[in-house]
Amino acid sequence: MNGMNDELEGLERSIAAGRLQPVYVLHGDEPAAIRALLQALRRRLIPPGDPTAQAMAAFNHERFDGADLRGAGPVLAACQQVPMLAARRLVELANPDDMAKGAAGEEGSSSPAAAIDALVQYIQAPSPTTTLVIHGSGIDGRSRLVNACKKGGYAHKFEAFKKDEDALAFVLGQAHALGRALPRDAASTLVAAVGTGRSELLAALDQVMLHAGDAAITLADVEVMVARTREGNIFHLTDAVGRGDAAAALGVLAQMFSAGEKETGVAMQVLAMLTRQVRLIFTAKVGGPDAVKLPPFLLRQLETQARGYSEARLRTAYAALVRLDSDLKGGSHVAYATPFMALQRWILDTCRALPGVDART
Repeated sequence: MNGMNDELEGLERSIAAGRLQPVYVLHGDEPAAIRALLQALRRRLIPPGDPTAQAMAAFNHERFDGADLRGAGPVLAACQQVPMLAARRLVELANPDDMAKGAAGEEGSSSPAAAIDALVQYIQAPSPTTTLVIHGSGIDGRSRLVNACKKGGYAHKFEAFKKDEDALAFVLGQAHALGRALPRDAASTLVAAVGTGRSELLAALDQVMLHAGDAAITLADVEVMVARTREGNIFHLTDAVGRGDAAAALGVLAQMFSAGEKETGVAMQVLAMLTRQVRLIFTAKVGGPDAVKLPPFLLRQLETQARGYSEARLRTAYAALVRLDSDLKGGSHVAYATPFMALQRWILDTCRALPGVDART
């Protein structure tokens, strides 16, 4: 089984047993895994069935978003408070890299670097009566914050399954846990359609079950889901890019960013789906349909898309995605700060919609 899934299950068991770390830094492109651990910590530290814990929740549980903070001071102050009628407090900080951004020069504000430094110093000697959870899909895995947490074993990165077989086993297991029978061919099609990301798989499975209702899940339910979800839109996006229709492609991209999630997290998910799709198109273009193992209805779409690209254009598009991956992870300040615009630029380049401008590769 995939290492990410093993680590997630191990952490959930440890939390349920009361073996808590003083600090957790949860990052990577799997927001569903991050949410699962946050929920596990909340259940453990503020049990929903404990009237006293619920009554004291306002005193023992605080949440912060880095985008709303001028520095780390409020978070650190919350961590140092004494719990009331409880053994531990729970403090959550989302999107730490956004602390103090845009607040330069304001009274009481610090710089983003100083805010991270303050968190690093706290992590070196954390409060014994607080569990601090720092989380966000956009946290740079190479940051000083993550490196400091690795030394104490507090940093946990969650990524997509590496193999389709692991993703297939995960989907079948999730369906079984929910009391639903999921045919293997339907599960295989679901994985082929949305990729191997845990978050995308869970969202897609939820859509499939919703469409099936009380009836048995069938392959047809999955095919309908593909047309409706954000992951299914990746076909529409690469199809529009293949036609050179930049306006249509930008419209689909805007829809994929409309869920209200943090831009960086959405961008990394879209980037992963784009990279996988372009790789599949290239394989179908060069090796023919037999080189791609996909359900027939997806394979037909892929063959159609492959006809819209030349081999040279696919190589350029893929090289640009590799560069964009590095830029979004901190290689470019502009791309890291405005990931939606960075993906728009990739579309314009690949659609050749910028006359006289060479594509960024």
